[in-house]
Amino acid sequence: MGIMFHHFHNNRHYGGQGSISKKDFEKIIHYIKPWRILDPHDWIERVNRGLLTKNDLCLTFDDALLCQYEIALPILEKYNLRAFWFVYSSVFEGGLGKFEIYRLFRSKFFKNMDDFYKLFFSKIQNSRFEKSARLKISQVDIDRFQYAFPHYSVNDIRFRMVRDKILNRNEYESIMDGIIRKKGLTAEHLAKNLWMTNKHLKDLSDHGHAIGLHSYTHPMIMGSLSFSTQKEEYQKNFNHIVEITGKPPLSMSHPDNSYNDHTLKILKQLKIICGFRSNKSPPNRGKVNQSQYELAREDHTHIIKLINKRKSYENKQS
Repeated sequence: MGIMFHHFHNNRHYGGQGSISKKDFEKIIHYIKPWRILDPHDWIERVNRGLLTKNDLCLTFDDALLCQYEIALPILEKYNLRAFWFVYSSVFEGGLGKFEIYRLFRSKFFKNMDDFYKLFFSKIQNSRFEKSARLKISQVDIDRFQYAFPHYSVNDIRFRMVRDKILNRNEYESIMDGIIRKKGLTAEHLAKNLWMTNKHLKDLSDHGHAIGLHSYTHPMIMGSLSFSTQKEEYQKNFNHIVEITGKPPLSMSHPDNSYNDHTLKILKQLKIICGFRSNKSPPNRGKVNQSQYELAREDHTHIIKLINKRKSYENKQS
């Protein structure tokens, strides 16, 4: 099982929904036991040889966030641990990862997430998308989504369904950019200190961490794209990692958990050995690890809940 991490916070890096501190991260390491955590290269070897077991654990970091390097990496070094770092390459080459900028914006500039959702949903209700949103998002869809991703609230799920199923990328960005402008902000301003640089990637690779694919622009619904578009996304990502690290990537994680048979074929062509989903609920309720390109991961928020639950139990017993 891979343990999945995204956002970390301290005085320099803003928190928000799902973010954890250095102290929280160290608690997780202690909870799952450092000696149980496989080096990424050992993990890849076990996958390649068909020797991976349900008890094997590894650490994974998605999206090339600078907070991961500055907050989580020192803890990894303290325990002599290495991890998978799944990066999308456009932000290293002058692009703006809008979805990450939007996350920071809605976390930092609203009293709470539901205040943002209230504003966002009002924009949808007063637009030409209202009917589609009402007809295409059912309670059954929400329940199914929550089964696969239990750490999301109902509003989290509704937002993601509108963003990914009702709006196309340009429509979503138009709405979000308009909200940002009304706050007197710009995407360029919000993007400062969000992502690592090529220097950080090279340093991680040189110290034994595995740098893996996460696409070029991080599409929200990779599985809806044509074979040729997906191939370009992963080939450009692959080329960038090779150029910076001098090593071909052997691992990947699916952006926003979206993929299809085209994706799996492309990964095989690129000689990727293992790929990760972003949940542990298997598609169609089948095997947890569907294939070498569909390995399960546990979101760190679930482990934090287990730690807190155990602490609460121990306090009651004392």
